[in-house]
Amino acid sequence: MAALNYQLILKEIEQTLRSIHEEHACHFEQKILDANRVFVAAKGRSGFVANSFAMRLNQLGKQTHVVGEATTPSIQKGDMFIVISGSGTTAHLKLLAEKAKDVEAEVFLIMTNSASTIGKLADGVIELPAGTKYDAEGSKQPLGSLFEQSAQILLDSFVLNLQQRLNVSEETMQHNHANLE
Repeated sequence: MAALNYQLILKEIEQTLRSIHEEHACHFEQKILDANRVFVAAKGRSGFVANSFAMRLNQLGKQTHVVGEATTPSIQKGDMFIVISGSGTTAHLKLLAEKAKDVEAEVFLIMTNSASTIGKLADGVIELPAGTKYDAEGSKQPLGSLFEQSAQILLDSFVLNLQQRLNVSEETMQHNHANLE
């Protein structure tokens, strides 16, 4: 029987999440609460993480849009733009961040390198010290798996906090869940 590596994965995720600066996390959470609307963008597997976070924010009653969808409105001042990018250098995401900054929206980045090109543009960052697809160091998992897993759990933890802070019940979230599936 093949060895199951879930213990390794859980240990790596725990180490990564323990290194988050609490003040950055608190700032990020407050900005979500303060934003008129939230926009999210990512590429590849990080895109799945961004989409799932947008879904939960909508279920909490926070108007949230995934950039690139046909129904996504224009971003404006007072909105928040969240970019999820392990490297923080994805060219298309950098262009989107620049556009958001041009209209005075707040830009936040979840990444592995705060000194990245998008990190330098961002109003706030949360750094997850995990290997990326360009970095064989930092994780025994392939490519950016540790970053994506850690980002998913981090964002789900924000959902729990926001649910409490917004006083949104599980029943309300269920009611807000898509019913055209």
